[in-house]
Amino acid sequence: MSSILLLIIALAAPWVVQLAPPRKRLIALVAAVAVLLLIGIVSSNPLVMWQLWVGLLIGVLSVVLFANMTSRAPRRRRWEDEEEAEPTGEL
Repeated sequence: MSSILLLIIALAAPWVVQLAPPRKRLIALVAAVAVLLLIGIVSSNPLVMWQLWVGLLIGVLSVVLFANMTSRAPRRRRWEDEEEAEPTGEL
């Protein structure tokens, strides 16, 4: 049960930090590390468990891929902007 919990926490940690408001991201990062430390105190050292590393890898990759997919906006060409501009009456 602790390995599944560690995997879920490792998957959620990058999303918790990413979805936090920009001014609160440091606090979210500290909270995620604190949760991992609490897991280490209660059960065993999470740094040597493969579930932590696989979860973090999948979590970070999913955040990066999602950010790349949503940040791509279609670029407008200069001549398209000029055609859509209102006429000024000048030649």
